[in-house]
Amino acid sequence: MTIETLSLLLIKASLFALVVSLGLTSSWRDATWLLRSPGLLLRSVLSMQVLVPLIAVLLAAKLPLHPGVKIAIVLLSLSPVPPALPGKQMKVGGNRPYAVSLLVVSAVLAIAVIPASLRLLSDVTTYTLGIAPMTVAQLVATSILIPLVVGLLISTFAPDFGRRVSPVAAKIGMACLVIGIIPPVIAMLPAMKALIGDGTLAVCAVLCLAALLIGHAFGGPDRSDRTVLALSSAMRHPAMAIALAQANFSHEPLIVPAILLYLIVAVVVRLPYTKLSVRRQAAFVARSEAYR
Repeated sequence: MTIETLSLLLIKASLFALVVSLGLTSSWRDATWLLRSPGLLLRSVLSMQVLVPLIAVLLAAKLPLHPGVKIAIVLLSLSPVPPALPGKQMKVGGNRPYAVSLLVVSAVLAIAVIPASLRLLSDVTTYTLGIAPMTVAQLVATSILIPLVVGLLISTFAPDFGRRVSPVAAKIGMACLVIGIIPPVIAMLPAMKALIGDGTLAVCAVLCLAALLIGHAFGGPDRSDRTVLALSSAMRHPAMAIALAQANFSHEPLIVPAILLYLIVAVVVRLPYTKLSVRRQAAFVARSEAYR
């Protein structure tokens, strides 16, 4: 078994474990929460599936970036919520049912939205783009839907066991993710360094900041909903973006390094937002306890 194959298996195992961990402490009602909030559902889709991709396309069309960078930011903008994100959103005061439901909704929508978006881009660009809906369905099923259902089933029939096992599964998932992602990041460091200084960092930061602002604005009056949608709009599923790149642009070597670079930049850019969310959550808890 090669190092690349082992890394891929570890990353897949980490995503599975992280989503199972989420399902172990959630309910079926959480997974369908957005269906009972049609206004927020519409705003969420508009933010994540329309406005953020539109900004990515505009940045790619107007700025003198490397073609691989242009493709990377557009593909990232089309990808659904990453499996590890809902857990982080809840740590900074996000609405748990909304976070879980948005993970499910974005995954299901991706099956239709991504192929349709690629066909639309083919009509307005010089690229011939496409990916089979079944390919997208397989990826979102194995990385999001199936592990979530496994966790929800355990939570339904053995809730106490699920609550005990959930943190263990989350730790295993994060450990596998860190170990699995180190080799590809090291291998792509030269290519990532080549992108530094040509405007790529600035564009990644602008896209992430714009996505945060759009998500925050469209999250509505509830602070916890704004937090969830802001982070979900800014952070996307890297495995999906890489799969899209491999299906359409296997000849372009800088797309995957650009995707990884965006993820690193996005972590830094969203740090002030997450810290502010944590402080607001702590202040809210303190006020609630003071009134008791």
